[in-house]
Amino acid sequence: MRTTVIGAGVIGLSCAYELSELGHTVTVIDADAAGAAASAGNAGWVTPFLSTPRAAPGAVRDAVRSFTSTEGPARMRPHPELGFADWITKFLRASTKKGNRKSTAALQEFARDAHAHFDALLDRGVSFDQYTDGLAVVFKDEQNLRHYEQTVTTMRSLGYVGSVRVYRGEETRAFDPALHPDIAGALHLETERHVRPETLCQGLAKAIENNGGEVVEHDAVDRITERPARQWSVTTASGRTVVSDNLVVAAGFPTRTLLAPLGVKVPLEAAKGTSMTARGEGTAPSHPLKLYENMVACSPFGNAVRLSGTFDIGNRDFTLNHKRLDMVVRQGLSYLADWHPTNLDVEWVGHRPTSADDLPIIGPVPGRTGLYVATGHGTLGVTLGPVTGALAAREIAHGQTQPQLEPFRLTRF
Repeated sequence: MRTTVIGAGVIGLSCAYELSELGHTVTVIDADAAGAAASAGNAGWVTPFLSTPRAAPGAVRDAVRSFTSTEGPARMRPHPELGFADWITKFLRASTKKGNRKSTAALQEFARDAHAHFDALLDRGVSFDQYTDGLAVVFKDEQNLRHYEQTVTTMRSLGYVGSVRVYRGEETRAFDPALHPDIAGALHLETERHVRPETLCQGLAKAIENNGGEVVEHDAVDRITERPARQWSVTTASGRTVVSDNLVVAAGFPTRTLLAPLGVKVPLEAAKGTSMTARGEGTAPSHPLKLYENMVACSPFGNAVRLSGTFDIGNRDFTLNHKRLDMVVRQGLSYLADWHPTNLDVEWVGHRPTSADDLPIIGPVPGRTGLYVATGHGTLGVTLGPVTGALAAREIAHGQTQPQLEPFRLTRF
């Protein structure tokens, strides 16, 4: 069985690898290098606890504030396309208390075995950098910490079983000496992990090739054609034509434009994020940190530190906004005692593909035999990548409907 996967980010590569493990001859095609888009500059967290939707009560208020805000972590900028207004309407409708709890429960169920799927990749020889020091949510304000402790109770009720420990005052500095003395406390999610996302994508791409598959880089898909005999044809900018029995579209935000000529509407929007990875001086964090008040992510990778943030809806260009990146770095450093960047490795900007209810979109496209979509993971692409690949591959290869994927079907819109 031949399968083409469009998109060489963590989602597409995970789907392709699992299909190759099940005996499919796989071709992955991407307009850029493998793992170079949304998968490249993110924090790399593997965190079931933080697998929650942004479509939540307060979204309307935050959206209104974002029109004039310059310092907030999330911004919304109107786009002239008619589909943008429809996306906003659907997003706000999904932001009720009832809707949020239902969506959170679905994501928690989906993410519960995320760590086991990463272990399974390593057990099968997929190589990538993984760190098992947990993940800490860090607070400047004691009141915010107390409120977040209530979140732990909510997540427990939804099935979260990971170990959690709270540090306050001087205990916080003992936990991670990199933290500023004025920090109120930290909530340590002891069983969470993080990976260097670039190495995860590289490891998956190599494993696909080792299984006899092909990863085609720097060759954008121009056209998708449904052929007779239930086959699919993909034509690229270089003139390459790939024919296969199955087609998986896991191209992030561009998924919507790739499928539009087929009459398939995918309600996605681009959420622009940015990051800086650098080596520096001073005491570097020993744990990945979610810096709560400013929603900045801080991830240590060996001798480097990555500060990432922003979730700018409707900003579809790839121009690096230095004011936004400087804000992320400045706010991130305010949580640290003395670490500061001295040697820049990379500055990054990318689009987090975000659906109209901030849940992934995974499953077969109705009425299109052999066509499958896997996108819309937002900021959870790394956490949910391997489990998405494993479950999607079972559906594609064996026709076995996976109950965990039912809340994420395209037909819900």
